[in-house]
Amino acid sequence: MNELRNEEEGLSNPSSSINEPNTNEQLMELAASFDNNDTSSPSHSKYSPINLLSFCKRRTIEHYNNISLSELSGSLGDLGTFIPLTVALARERKIALAPALFWAGVSNIITGYTWDVPMCVQPMKSISAVALTDTNGSGNVGLDAQSVTTAGILTGGAVLLLGVTNLIEIVNWIVPLTVVCGLQIGVGIRLASKGMTDIQKLPWGGGYDCIGMAVACALLSMFWLRDSGSQKDKKKQEQAKTDSEGNTRNDVMATTGANSATSSDEDVFQENDNVEMGKVLNNSHQLETATSLNPRSSVSTTAHTNETFDFAASSAPSSTPRQQKQLSYYLRKVWSRACCCLNPFPKTPHPVGIYLFLIGCIFAAVTLATAGPDSGYDLPLYFFGAPVAINAMKDVTSMSWWNGFLQGALPQLPLTTLNSVISVCCLAHTLYPDKRDPVLEEKHRTDAVITRREVSISVGLMNLILVPLGSMPNCHGAGGLAGQHRFGARTGTSVVILGVGKVLLAIFLGGSALTLLDALPIAVLSIMIAIAGLELVSTGVKVLFECVQKEKEKTMKQQGNESVNGKAILQKNATVAMVTAAVIIALKKTHYGALSGWVVHVIYGDGFRNFVVWIQKKRAARS
Repeated sequence: MNELRNEEEGLSNPSSSINEPNTNEQLMELAASFDNNDTSSPSHSKYSPINLLSFCKRRTIEHYNNISLSELSGSLGDLGTFIPLTVALARERKIALAPALFWAGVSNIITGYTWDVPMCVQPMKSISAVALTDTNGSGNVGLDAQSVTTAGILTGGAVLLLGVTNLIEIVNWIVPLTVVCGLQIGVGIRLASKGMTDIQKLPWGGGYDCIGMAVACALLSMFWLRDSGSQKDKKKQEQAKTDSEGNTRNDVMATTGANSATSSDEDVFQENDNVEMGKVLNNSHQLETATSLNPRSSVSTTAHTNETFDFAASSAPSSTPRQQKQLSYYLRKVWSRACCCLNPFPKTPHPVGIYLFLIGCIFAAVTLATAGPDSGYDLPLYFFGAPVAINAMKDVTSMSWWNGFLQGALPQLPLTTLNSVISVCCLAHTLYPDKRDPVLEEKHRTDAVITRREVSISVGLMNLILVPLGSMPNCHGAGGLAGQHRFGARTGTSVVILGVGKVLLAIFLGGSALTLLDALPIAVLSIMIAIAGLELVSTGVKVLFECVQKEKEKTMKQQGNESVNGKAILQKNATVAMVTAAVIIALKKTHYGALSGWVVHVIYGDGFRNFVVWIQKKRAARS
């Protein structure tokens, strides 16, 4: 605890860990980055606003500059998990959909302004699963709407306590990184298997929402997500940059000729016109100068000027071939825009989330347009009519608090602590190395992008404040972050875009939001879930191999030679991670998997040896 307290004091007082000149240099660089709207600096040192209004203004400008198709696509990467749970809870009357959408959007916006990473906001899965599946002995649903509310408040209060007291660091110290890798692999496989299971329940044909559509979306997603096109384009850009740097050493005329040779057809025509017009204007200027010096020659000067313009007009190319080439240029441009999704070598990665969401929206519109009176959809759609804030504590009783604690908060707390705090911070640390805080990175922390304390406080406040107003119990999750990153999100702009969309949907179509979301094809949403899960699996495997490499280098440094059995180290760490993942997949309980992996780490791995070494160091320090 003393070490944690000292570490916390070191973070709160940077001058205690670094000298004064470095602090001044960092402050000067930080001020310069604010003036230049530089977004490459870490989010910790950059977003510590003294003035809240100036901070919001600066972040708004940065979000405006970061808007792109990739960010828009990434904002849709978590919908595969968000929509099914939200619609299911709303259909079972466990939550009110309009307030749940509105406050989820507000949480997205606040999260996107606070952190410059695509940190998702998604329903608490354990509470959602218990509310949708579990029943008590009398046949009534175990978690009603009031119990869901109390479960979210209790879970948020517990996580907030862990963050404020910094006890979350003790949890992180107890849970090794190999167990975190197993958590990511197990949860990722569960997400992917859930998507595949939902697809298996669909018919092969008889409608567009079928297995055939899911297979087609999966094949298209593999084509869009492959990296060959972007890698080849990067090589071409590097080669073009090298060539351009070499051409700058030539004279001005040669550079102009090279640029005109590689420009588009439209630029060529415009450049030729500018050259001809430049000659005419130059001759006119010379003639005007001569007229001012010799007024008697004004008549001859005017005549010569008219001859010059006549010569320029006669020497200009005919407009018909030029217009034809311009038309063909614009047609090619429009065709390339329309068929951008079929480009095998795009200049930028395909916005897969936009493609899949548009496919789902098209089929949802067809479904609602052709729905009959017996379709089950609440038609016609109507605007407004649903409140975005309600008093969710109205009918809460003591039994609601007890059921919420026993059936909701207890199963959810380990999942939130491990997956929504520790795992998501480790994932952000791995995905965004350029946004790491250098002070935390020097201490070999695995949360140098977003600290575990910040995420704990965020989850706690989000549920303590918003759940009584009608929000569903929400948290951050590694699966949602991995999905948004895989679909193209790199900054908090994507989360802000998603939040604005949720808020607008809740305000304008709150009464019909359930109908709209329920009409989206399950085949498309299931493919999005599978992609997000596989991205989380690949990240967990990557972190596992990094752990093995670091342990190998550490062992080589301690032994002083290179005769280290890397296969044995890989087997030891992989066994811990795979046991964790296997228990999560088999029992569908994240905390059971974490506990099993921790036991294997203590007995089979280095847990017991590390504990003995720690005890010896403590005794040596006391003596």
